[in-house]
Amino acid sequence: MDRIDVALLGLGTVGTGVYKMLQSNQDVIARRTGLLFEVKHILVRDPNKKRKVDGVQHLLTTRFEEIMATGVDVVMEAMGGVEPARTYIERAIRTRCHVVTANKELIAKHGAELEKLAREHGVQLLYEASVGGGIPVLGTLQHFLKANRIMRVSGILNGTTNFILTQMGEHQRPFEEVLAEAQRRGYAEADPTADVEGLDAAHKLAILSRLAFGAVVSVDEIARRGITDISPEELELAHRLGYKIKLLAKAEQFGEEGPVALQVGPTLVPLSHPLAGINGVYNAIHVEADTVQDVTLVGQGAGEQPTASAMVEDLCNLFRLPLPRPLPYRRPLVLPVWEEGGARFAFIETKDRLGSDISHQVKERLKRFGTSAVDVAWLPGAERGALALILRRWDPSLEEKLTEELGLEAERVVFRPLLGMPEPVGEEREEKISSAQ
Repeated sequence: MDRIDVALLGLGTVGTGVYKMLQSNQDVIARRTGLLFEVKHILVRDPNKKRKVDGVQHLLTTRFEEIMATGVDVVMEAMGGVEPARTYIERAIRTRCHVVTANKELIAKHGAELEKLAREHGVQLLYEASVGGGIPVLGTLQHFLKANRIMRVSGILNGTTNFILTQMGEHQRPFEEVLAEAQRRGYAEADPTADVEGLDAAHKLAILSRLAFGAVVSVDEIARRGITDISPEELELAHRLGYKIKLLAKAEQFGEEGPVALQVGPTLVPLSHPLAGINGVYNAIHVEADTVQDVTLVGQGAGEQPTASAMVEDLCNLFRLPLPRPLPYRRPLVLPVWEEGGARFAFIETKDRLGSDISHQVKERLKRFGTSAVDVAWLPGAERGALALILRRWDPSLEEKLTEELGLEAERVVFRPLLGMPEPVGEEREEKISSAQ
């Protein structure tokens, strides 16, 4: 049986998971691949730090040059961040060493150039774990949808924000309280900015768009909004209208090798859509193509075991699957998204007391203004009320004029895009909404 020498860069949560899996599943891996993968070195910052895995002290080193001098076959990078991970990976590739990584930021920013470098040196760079943890979405795009024209990719790509929105919606808890719980459970970092402001999801969306469309898009070109301004009342009214609010990442291509539109932000997803039922820390990616129609992949998007699983599967695939033919990457025209037309969800917190006839009043006033509301829901309050409506025809000028046209004294107004177009509301549906007020 052939032996493959592996160097592991990093022994944090993911690195520990990779090492454990290579030990515990060694028999399964050997039986299915005919190969024995052996970790020869582990790069760490502090070799004296207490570890969550035993029997690794003799493998630890702080010197990357020492690892490269021994001629390992594969480098598995689980450090995170751009540097020094980028430098280490480049050096490994130049010495004709395969690389497996889970580093979403690095691959989003420098993936195209690193792949080019790997091809030039006859080695592979695999990064399944960089998007969706244990969900095999990148392999699906590369190996199982080669004959399809992919038109759209949308997904819930961040488990932290999905957990927060799930708890806020199901238990009417405020954002700050749920975020604190997520941090206690280890779902959120001490500094949660990258998660709650959508940057983590934007990194993953940049990677997906490159594989789905061959489009190299800078993370800075992706329109992005976070979830910090969402309230339990907004989630409740959205649900009454037949939607769930998700931090949705969406990439769309208009025509073969045409312009693209990419966005990350709170989006209303119809309750009938597969993504609406994804709760807690789970992730999901929904792919729409011309022949297969639509495919939804669901799984755990982060954590020690799911991410380690994806990295170890990549390690096995280095020697099991053929190198996918690279797409001719291009830099496309990136279209603006927030100003586009279509439908919008509007949520208004007001000092006004909302009566039972508010739905009729809103629809009549909007007609005079030249637009229409598909649906209206509200929450009366002792000190302030909350109103939500689905606007059929969106015009950016409504951001400033809506509350004036409705005759409301607004404390806060937010607008959200919808996934798809709203369906017409029948009398039975209106009665159900009214009875829930």
